[in-house]
Amino acid sequence: MKMFSYRARTTDGAKLCGTIAAESAPVAVRTLAAEGKTVLHIREQRTFSLALPLWLRGRIAAEERIAFLHELAALLGAGLPIHEALAHLRAGTDESSAYGQLIVVIHAEVLRGLPLSQAMEMHAEAFPPSLVGMVRAGEESGRLDVILHEAAAVLTEAHVLRESLRGALAYPLFLLAATIFSLLLVTTFILPVFAALLRDLGTELPVPTQLLLTLSDGAAAHPYLLPVTAAGIFLAAVLALRVPSLRLLADGCFLRLPVLGTFLRFAAWQMILRTLAILLHSGIRLDRGVDLVRSVTGNRALAHRLARMEQSLVEGRTFAQVIAHEPYLPALLRGMLAAGEAAGDLERLLQHAADYCRRRADVYAARIEALAEPTAIVLVAFVIFFVVLSVLLPIFDTMDALV
Repeated sequence: MKMFSYRARTTDGAKLCGTIAAESAPVAVRTLAAEGKTVLHIREQRTFSLALPLWLRGRIAAEERIAFLHELAALLGAGLPIHEALAHLRAGTDESSAYGQLIVVIHAEVLRGLPLSQAMEMHAEAFPPSLVGMVRAGEESGRLDVILHEAAAVLTEAHVLRESLRGALAYPLFLLAATIFSLLLVTTFILPVFAALLRDLGTELPVPTQLLLTLSDGAAAHPYLLPVTAAGIFLAAVLALRVPSLRLLADGCFLRLPVLGTFLRFAAWQMILRTLAILLHSGIRLDRGVDLVRSVTGNRALAHRLARMEQSLVEGRTFAQVIAHEPYLPALLRGMLAAGEAAGDLERLLQHAADYCRRRADVYAARIEALAEPTAIVLVAFVIFFVVLSVLLPIFDTMDALV
């Protein structure tokens, strides 16, 4: 997207100036004309800020994303059409900020006739696929304001958990960084002295000390080997996760982890079941609803299971039969939803099941937060113990050799 500055005249003859984001000048003129503005002069802005990477310019904070969903849901709930709601949001933001530019671009794309979900999908750096999937489901169900409120609630819970984990891990990570710095100093200046002394006395170096000295010698001989290796491993992991089969396998492994996997399952099923309940309430068929909620979750393994569920529903099986052997859905929920379908009250039971998943996800989120700090401290303690052992053992061996 390019930024254009313009001078225009409104329908009542008033002149105004402003900026607009568009792919080209003609597109910008058509967008302004749709807003009732006659363009007198338009010029592309060329400043140093435009040379910044797109991912950096387009990044918005989690709080801004949540506020966007809440405000847009409130405006839509008040009866405003989507383009007018976005215009109100645009008027209340600073268009020079990354968030303001994003609102301007989305508003322009909606005025061009794109649905909101497609406009958001074009900005993957700001809106994850799961959020885009929820918006798409809301558009098809006609209850976009409800879906946006639900999406904002889910993002808020994830943001609170992420901030809690950051706060809990701040001290252990600082301690780990200090320990690694001390390890570098010890292996560079202290251990070589003891190693030379022990070699002169004919004493064999302890195994931990040999390991640290080997790492130190390797880092000294090849100073760029460690960062290059770390970068290579990171790049290989990123590229591997782009392969669909490997991403499917990795997502399935995440869901099977002891505590984190259980939390991910409950959090994902909360979004899936609640969105499915809203779709059914809006009159969408069950098989079509299952197809729409596939994009609600960002987990490929769950999306694959939902695709198989949709196929089974199309083939004529009941919902109870489809979920009877679903490995990622808790047995309690399978029985609850089967009873809801038999009683003809599946929509209400889906809401109850989503509430249950939310409560269980909150419990496991608290467990993760409680376990994160002691786990990090144990890891730091192990590193410190290894360093101390590597330093003390040569000292004791030196004292024994001198005696």
